[in-house]
Amino acid sequence: MFFSRKEATLLEIRGLLIHGSPYYDILYAYAEELDPKPQAARIGAEMIYPNAQPGDRVFVERVANVVTRVEKL
Repeated sequence: MFFSRKEATLLEIRGLLIHGSPYYDILYAYAEELDPKPQAARIGAEMIYPNAQPGDRVFVERVANVVTRVEKL
């Protein structure tokens, strides 16, 4: 599947700087799976909403299996 947008729960979020640019390492689990396996991604700060917290319900958008956006539900 080239593009997907699925509901998920943020499990962990950790901020970091790479060469002075802000990024986040996130761990999330899709809501629709019976036994959700945690998924990991590293995304730029512009790809996620402000003040993201573990436990937030979100939409995760992926293009070619790469996370491109995380939006709060």
